[in-house]
Amino acid sequence: MKKTGLFKIVMFILLGVIIATWIFSASYYTNGSLQDLEMYNVGFFDFWQLLFGSFEFQYFIQVAVLILSVGALYEVLGKTGKYRAWIERIVKNFKGSELAFILCTAFIIAAIASVFDYGFALFIFFPFIISILLAMGYDKFTALLATFGSVLIGTIGSTTGFNTAGTINTLVQGDLSNAIVAKIVLFVLALGIEFFFLIKAERSKVTEKTSSNDMFIGEKESNKYSVAPIIIVFILLFVLLVLGCTSWQNTFGVKVFSNFKDAIEKFTIELPYFHLTAEKVDSGLKEITIFANLLGTFSAFGEWYYAEMSVMCIIAAIIIGLSYRIKDFFQVMADGAKKMLGSAFLIVIIYSVVYFAGNTMFYPTLASYLLGIFDKFNILISTITVAIASALHVDMLYVANYAVPQLAGMDVAKETVSVLTQGIYGVTMFVAPTSAMLALGLSYFGISYKEWVKKYWKLILALLVLVVIVSIITLYVY
Repeated sequence: MKKTGLFKIVMFILLGVIIATWIFSASYYTNGSLQDLEMYNVGFFDFWQLLFGSFEFQYFIQVAVLILSVGALYEVLGKTGKYRAWIERIVKNFKGSELAFILCTAFIIAAIASVFDYGFALFIFFPFIISILLAMGYDKFTALLATFGSVLIGTIGSTTGFNTAGTINTLVQGDLSNAIVAKIVLFVLALGIEFFFLIKAERSKVTEKTSSNDMFIGEKESNKYSVAPIIIVFILLFVLLVLGCTSWQNTFGVKVFSNFKDAIEKFTIELPYFHLTAEKVDSGLKEITIFANLLGTFSAFGEWYYAEMSVMCIIAAIIIGLSYRIKDFFQVMADGAKKMLGSAFLIVIIYSVVYFAGNTMFYPTLASYLLGIFDKFNILISTITVAIASALHVDMLYVANYAVPQLAGMDVAKETVSVLTQGIYGVTMFVAPTSAMLALGLSYFGISYKEWVKKYWKLILALLVLVVIVSIITLYVY
């Protein structure tokens, strides 16, 4: 976290939010008009209350716990000896086809992000992919772009992703067909820009020093065990990701999993019971919802998120530890979690920005002033407005609720609002210090924020120009 320089930058942004509350009044946009509230001046103690409040917000903590659980899983994998051997075998099999591998990898990650929008849940597989790319000789910048960057490419060209395209569609009263052609075009061209920079990337000779830069590559040792348990665990994790985190009902109208959950919860069986209460001893036969009582509160497939996938990672780590008879594997898990502790903390600090902005509610007033510069919809001002909303509200679930209503309230097609919002949000997340996905990538590799911007500013500019051009075209097509 120290190497990225992001902690200081984010703290300055939080101070900037505090200053903004002394300039702009709080407000909210509803029913086509801005409702002005009184000034919400954040004072010294208010600052700390908001900051500590961020660490009590369940959604933010779930992201942090997922990151820690991934670290625990890969530390156990690294102790098997077979994990590193498997990676080296994959690298050997793709010798001479490294470019094809990295391009296919970037495409698959971007496509999954575009269609399914799993967010940070995809990070479960990134250390594995990163180890392969580093072992192939790609540097950490290229590996970051091919993994974390590909998620953002998928966000820019989100087609059916529930958290991005789906959230925006709900607010503009659209459906899956809303600007779908423009979104596909945006995805293909954005991916093409990423491919251009990946193709330009140079590979170096892999040395022991190169391998030491990969914190989860693991130990290199031979033993009698098979690599099969590791492969099976990865397959099961991916299947659970698809089954659990795909919004089957809301996006695709598939109700089989929610119906199955209801059937499980309602299933009853007559069993003897024996209860001790403060007043009496009660016993007999009773119809009991056996599975509901045994399983407790649980979510159906399609309603899983970071908490459930964190549990799956922990279970996977335990299975691997037992399968390979790793001594003190709980301590090994703890060591892996420690490696990701700084990244998890940084992510919560970054999410505290949206907590500050959402609670102070000054952004709608700022957006109103910007959008009011021109009587009609202006692509440049709207781009700036969405970019500010993205940097302040971090996650699309929050960005859309603050940025979309005011844009949609102008005389502009909903298709333009959709394409512009998701496109500018994705581009902003490539460069904003408050981009949680970027911050996780930078902290994972130990890359400074300045180095990232210096190396890929042309990529970011190209993506920005692309989104603006496609958004302008939608003004005339829809």
